Amino acid sequence: MHIPPFSIFSAVSELFVTAGVLFVVRRNWNRQPFPFALFIVVSLFEALVNVMYMANRSAAASAPGATELLSTAMKIGYAAHGLLSLVAYLVFVVLGTLAHQEAKAGRWFFRERPALMWTFLVLWTISIGSGEIIFAMRYLVPQG
Repeated sequence: MHIPPFSIFSAVSELFVTAGVLFVVRRNWNRQPFPFALFIVVSLFEALVNVMYMANRSAAASAPGATELLSTAMKIGYAAHGLLSLVAYLVFVVLGTLAHQEAKAGRWFFRERPALMWTFLVLWTISIGSGEIIFAMRYLVPQG
């Protein structure tokens, strides 16, 4: 099966975005200066590339002339992944903004809220993991 180049790019870039997210959280956890520039780059890249990719794929899959047949279960799975990913992204932006503001005041947002931090990281991991699994099942596992 032909794998669209943008799908490969999105799947690989999600791993780099995740590394950026983990770096931002880890620096704050370790009471180091907040990497605001990295936070902005990761947030904008995620919005402009990966969120737009999911929106584009959703629109293509649901278009009246769509050539790819997807089962109802697959459509629900893709939609659930898309919603979870969007929520995880928005939570990252909100928490990162709060962490940046707190860091300017000498406080460590994630260090002071470990339950919130771990909940977010689990949400992010499920979001990224489900996307990578969908990519592998769709393009790398032979369909029979």
